[in-house]
Amino acid sequence: MAALQTAFAAVRQGGPAALLIGGEAGVGKSRLISEFAGEARAAGARVMIGGCLELGADGLPFGPFTAMLRDLVREIGADELVGLLPGSDRAIRELARLLPELAGGQTAGDAVSALGNAGEARARLFEEFLTLLERLAVARPLVVVVEDAHWADRSSRDLIAFLIGYQRALANVLIAVTFRSDELHRTHPLRPLLAELTRIDWVERTELPRLSRGQAEELAAAVLGGFPDRALTDTLYERAEGNPLFTEELLACPDGCALIPDSLADLLQQAVRRLPEDTQEVLRIASAAGGATSHTLLARVTGRTEDELTAAIRPAVTGNVLVTTADGYAFRHALIREAVHEDLLPGEHSQVHTKFALAIDADPALVGDGRADMEKAHHWYSAHNSTWALISAWQASVEACRSVAHAERLVLLARVLELWDQVPDAAERIGADHVRVLEESAIAARDAGEHKRGLAFTESALAQLDERTDPVRVALLLSDRFQFRRELGISESMEDLDRALTLVPEELSKPARTRLLLSASDHACHDGGPREKESAEEALRLARETGDREAEAQALALMAMIEAGPGGLAEPGSEPFRLIAQAHEIARQVGAYQPIIKLVIYESHLLCGVGEYQRAAEVAMQGVADAERHGLARTRGAFLAINVVEPLLYLGRWDEASDVTERALDLAPPSPTRGSLCILSGWLALARGDLATAARRTAASREVVNGVRYEDQKHLPQAMLEIGLSLATDGPAAAVAVATKTLQRCDVEGSSPRYVWPLLVTAAAVARQAPGDAADALLCKLRTLAEKQDAFGPVQRAWQLSYEAIDPRSDGETAGVADAAARLAAADAAVAAWEAIDQPYPAALALLGAAQVALSAGPSGRSAAAARLRRAAPIADGLGARPLSEQIAALLSQAAGPVAGPHHERLSLTGREIEVLRLVTAGQSNREIAAALFISPKTASVHVSNILGKLGAATRTEAAARAHALRLFEAKDAGR
Repeated sequence: MAALQTAFAAVRQGGPAALLIGGEAGVGKSRLISEFAGEARAAGARVMIGGCLELGADGLPFGPFTAMLRDLVREIGADELVGLLPGSDRAIRELARLLPELAGGQTAGDAVSALGNAGEARARLFEEFLTLLERLAVARPLVVVVEDAHWADRSSRDLIAFLIGYQRALANVLIAVTFRSDELHRTHPLRPLLAELTRIDWVERTELPRLSRGQAEELAAAVLGGFPDRALTDTLYERAEGNPLFTEELLACPDGCALIPDSLADLLQQAVRRLPEDTQEVLRIASAAGGATSHTLLARVTGRTEDELTAAIRPAVTGNVLVTTADGYAFRHALIREAVHEDLLPGEHSQVHTKFALAIDADPALVGDGRADMEKAHHWYSAHNSTWALISAWQASVEACRSVAHAERLVLLARVLELWDQVPDAAERIGADHVRVLEESAIAARDAGEHKRGLAFTESALAQLDERTDPVRVALLLSDRFQFRRELGISESMEDLDRALTLVPEELSKPARTRLLLSASDHACHDGGPREKESAEEALRLARETGDREAEAQALALMAMIEAGPGGLAEPGSEPFRLIAQAHEIARQVGAYQPIIKLVIYESHLLCGVGEYQRAAEVAMQGVADAERHGLARTRGAFLAINVVEPLLYLGRWDEASDVTERALDLAPPSPTRGSLCILSGWLALARGDLATAARRTAASREVVNGVRYEDQKHLPQAMLEIGLSLATDGPAAAVAVATKTLQRCDVEGSSPRYVWPLLVTAAAVARQAPGDAADALLCKLRTLAEKQDAFGPVQRAWQLSYEAIDPRSDGETAGVADAAARLAAADAAVAAWEAIDQPYPAALALLGAAQVALSAGPSGRSAAAARLRRAAPIADGLGARPLSEQIAALLSQAAGPVAGPHHERLSLTGREIEVLRLVTAGQSNREIAAALFISPKTASVHVSNILGKLGAATRTEAAARAHALRLFEAKDAGR
């Protein structure tokens, strides 16, 4: 959409632009065009869309252009269309080749014979269609779209090439062409045309990718009205592989997407049914493989020689049903494989899977390293051989643990549990009892981020044990249950941990008691509690007595957080950082990953809290990389992304922060992590004026945060986001109401100042914008809270100064001071505090606030206000903080005095747009405008596009002429 919008802005400014948009069937090309067409029409453009039919190459020449003309006649009438080409009977005859009804009384044969030879006729037709588009674009912008160009006939392809090639002559016309990239086999006639067009300067080719895992989850949530269970979203993603159409079709199934809908199966099978029967037979066998299959393995199972297999399979590769891999083949899409697999008869199904299992068992090298057990588990299960399916699944789960494939391990262990009752001697077969399988399943669920399933496994295991005969095992499971409940935010009770510690005294098992004490201390250091230090110190003592270096590192890390306090506040070089360094060294010596990842979380959290943003981001980034190497990208890695994004936002590296956030969300992380990431993403979208994304992210985070117990580091940032969104969409009064409810609902007084101060500043800012009893009451409550808050370190001090600048009466030194000088000094102090810790966005906000204070003094304060606004403007523009940039521009216009004539308000031009229009009128390019106003060329281009729309101008020249005609800048010029 951004590419289309940029191209549309380019043609409105007089330049050529064309987009070639590819993507597989169902990926969303038509939906994209539909959404963009709506936007373009709303912006005053005419949109002409023509689609190619699958039979186009056989007998429908110029199909998409005929459709465009027919829609145009329906919209404006044949007479008006003819009137666009006055005095040109020949032009009408030419266009009648596409739409015969334009020929009037002539027959189609008369029209064609009047054209001369075919070559000349074709050239004239192309010229006349080009002229028609040129005339249509005089009055308003024109968007021409050709859909499904992979089905285009030769004539249509040639006309597409002609129009794009001569687009410099088409002012105000955007051309877009869509095609199915999965249909473009090696000899497809569209391929050379796309290659030729891509070499043209103004042509951009883009490919619509499939949805990421996180985007597919978001789509499912939109369809179902809420985020579904992880098991469903994982199944959806594995089957639909991120294809939006396939995802929606599966979601619409009444059986919970267990089967492929008939309509979707027919679509998937189209390409398969065009293949030779011998090829289809090989595909049915290959479909049992589940994923990529080596050529040699497929030859063994099919009983063909390698040459015979190559001959049979080549049509499937040419037809893009199969794609080649390093040593074999894979279906282009999982659902195609599934649809083909369903064609196997019941007897064939078991036989084929058994052949695969036996072939792999005989020669494990036929599959990739370490995959033999997993492949056999799949085939024995599919062959309905319960005994070998259970044995191979258990063996494969061990291999999955070694290869840190946590999600696969969880699937395999769940399969062992599923088959347990079908194998009478299951425990003897695998050398483990049922509870052991449940315990391993709970561990796998934790590593995979499946906390609900982990809780279910743990409770099942507890139901099968007796604490009198197996107290250690029960105690450790009680600890696991406590951790899962805590992760899910459904319990604050220490009952399970207390019971576990009672069951395991030191003399029974020091290692088990150490683990239990670490769990208790971990809970205490996050939520506060009288026993936190005692638990950590006892755990540290026991770890050292037993030589458990990993537990020793964990204990030291927890002691560091306890020293820092619930707010996580510690100066660099202080005791918490010393303990963290000590724990790091121990963990590195023994190669213990779990303590290291926690240390990374703690260290980056503490560094961010004291304003060491660069170091905090670096530490967390390294942690993300380590998590990926250990197969924990979706859980620990996504969580650590939060600790990367926060300092990047503070540093003003918003584009980087956005990239990190989106990559983490694309992994579809556990619900609590997704909620925090959505808060950060929503705040950034709000700061940049993207209200649609901000609203979507706010709703997603609200769903998570409202369903868990109160945590200041989640609920207070969520409240700030809700207040900001309400202000942007519904105004100050609504935002005051949201802020008031937040103070009633949240335990603000008992929360860390680290999260309280930003909330106080946000709430005070909206209260100042909404005079009235509700706002006054809110300010009164905020003052009471502010008086009780400490301000630890430079970051919290900067927030405190910002609050005092907004509400001076809260500060004892300035309370009741009415003169602007004192208020301006308070505002400038906040600016200096933010600049000292390199936080550009709060600094720009503080500069805006200082300018507002200066202007409140009357004309004498204009110079001081303008000076501060000129410092703030490049900061806001550099960040892409559009709402702040517009506020600054409007206030700068006010500070500078009258800028425009009497028409600018009627035209709805913002202060920044007036400045840009003045430079456009002076003949400056976007780059020159950007340099003059300290903004990016892209931002300048967006401003110019908005100006053209508001002035009703097609080009920059027209906009300048309009400005001169309206005498917009005479007042300012005369003042010089």
